[in-house]
Amino acid sequence: MSEERCSRAATDRLGLGDLRIKQHPSIFKFTVDPILLAGFVRIRPGASVLDLGTGAGVIPLWLTGYRGVERVTGLEIQPEVAALARENVKLNGLEDRIRILTGDLRTPPADLAAASFDWVLSNPPYWPATAHLLPETPALAQAKFELTCTLRDVVAAAAYFCRNGGRVGLIHLPERLPDLLCALRDFKLEPKRLCLVQPKPGARPHRVLVEAQKLARPGLKVMAPFSIQGADGNFSPEMVQVYQGKQLGAGSG
Repeated sequence: MSEERCSRAATDRLGLGDLRIKQHPSIFKFTVDPILLAGFVRIRPGASVLDLGTGAGVIPLWLTGYRGVERVTGLEIQPEVAALARENVKLNGLEDRIRILTGDLRTPPADLAAASFDWVLSNPPYWPATAHLLPETPALAQAKFELTCTLRDVVAAAAYFCRNGGRVGLIHLPERLPDLLCALRDFKLEPKRLCLVQPKPGARPHRVLVEAQKLARPGLKVMAPFSIQGADGNFSPEMVQVYQGKQLGAGSG
């Protein structure tokens, strides 16, 4: 990232612990979505993890800083965003746990080997390129729209990098859940856990979290819906726990 961009990047708190993150509105501004995914997955500290489309590194930072995971690799196609992720890794002193690679998940770097990760995660672009008016900023457009990869591209890459018996975790839109589940099965990733996320109790779900296992037998557990806010408009107790670095839905399986 250029010196000018670095000087204009804001440093914000990431979660309710000690993690910090630099972000620049025209390059990257994190949302709650990668935090929800990082809270949803049940990853043991010794597992190897790959985050496809890591952005500024929210998921690697969260998993290592709050969940105790020891080895996380982030892959990011946009060089400027990948540079920002490396800045964030350094900012939090996590260079020994996180590596950030610049590359395309469709033609990945040679040092990413097939079937070499216990977990593969992704908070991919949600919308096809023709679905809405694209943001003016190219970095934001690529993050939100399927300009450089489709949902099937992401699932195919996840299956390629995940070891047999390993797991894949994704967050997406409920309206695209049929596309997601079909793609997972097409690439031998069997859906095992599903959680719908709603803005507040009784609201229509606006995100879905899915965990799949490579070459597993059928059997899907649907969790209770997760509410980001309570009826009072404040963060729900469960969301506060997630922001504290705890597992999403730990009490409901």
